[in-house]
Amino acid sequence: MSSLPLTPIRDLLTQDCPGSMHITDDAIIALRDSLEDIIQYIGYESVKEFERLNRNRKQQGLRRLKRLNSWSIERAVQKIINGETISYIGSRSAMIENLGDIVHKHENVTKPKTTPYHELVGMD
Repeated sequence: MSSLPLTPIRDLLTQDCPGSMHITDDAIIALRDSLEDIIQYIGYESVKEFERLNRNRKQQGLRRLKRLNSWSIERAVQKIINGETISYIGSRSAMIENLGDIVHKHENVTKPKTTPYHELVGMD
């Protein structure tokens, strides 16, 4: 049984949709199910972050926290967003070949000596 209501999800989704676009009930239900999965995953990662926080606090001689705090949630979300867990989403850059065979350590790869701008335009 799902616990998230459909109406607020529909309202949030329609905020950025043009007025002529209609959203089906199936789309709203699919979004709700996905949101519930994401919330569960964030909860799982948040507990891991919270336990790590308490281990660090113990090493510093501080008391253990008993309530899951916002820092743990935010840390888990950033870890999920910036981590490899969602690297399959979005566009990918083209594969870049290893230039190890082309550029060797003994070669000079900096830009060549150039004339300073103020000498080109005649400024003192």
